[in-house]
This record gives sequence, structure tokens and C-alpha cells, in this order.
Amino acid sequence: MDLRNLMMMIKEKKEMNANMSLEFDCKIDTEDPAPLVKVINYIINYLTPLTSQAIEISLNAYREGSMLSFAAFTDKTELSPISDQIEEALKNYNATLKVTHEQGKYIQIIINFN
Repeated sequence: MDLRNLMMMIKEKKEMNANMSLEFDCKIDTEDPAPLVKVINYIINYLTPLTSQAIEISLNAYREGSMLSFAAFTDKTELSPISDQIEEALKNYNATLKVTHEQGKYIQIIINFN
């Protein structure tokens, strides 16, 4: 599955306010993209109410895999936890999740595909 094409499709379907920087050749092997689409939608739906600005989305290719990053500026100091089901769903794609929140400034959610 081509992650770049997937992100372009999701942005178009959701008509979301996002700035995207997407590299080519970011692919993962999967027969069922549906759980990954749900994870990405969850992240977008999680971030959208936290900011009044565009969400920054980047996709980068590395020798070991790909990294999909979502960042949003936010003035929030307390955030709801990310559902445990997200990390469980990402195991199907040999992927991990990392969340960084600097209170009152930004939140970044990174998915690393290995």
C-alpha cells in the first residue's frame, strides 16, 4: 500500500485543514488497509478539536521503513489519553506510536513503520 496516496485520499475525503509534506516511495505490505485508515482517522479526529490552525502532516521514507508524523499547535495543557487500541492496531503493520506533548504549545503523534 502506498502511504502517500492513502494520505492524499484521506485529506480529500475529510476535506481537512492540513499542510502536507509527503515523500514518494513510502509503502507498506498489507492485505487489509482498513485498520490503518481507522487509526489515521482517529488521530486526525483527536487533533482537530485541539487546534484552530492547520494540522501539519509529513511522510518520510527511511532505509528501515517510513515515518508518518502529525503535529498541531495547541494551547491545551491537559489532553485525553490516546486509545490503547491504536497501538494494538498498529502492530498489524509492524508500526509503533509515539506521542509528544509540550503543554500549551503543540502535540506531535508519530507512527514509525519498520
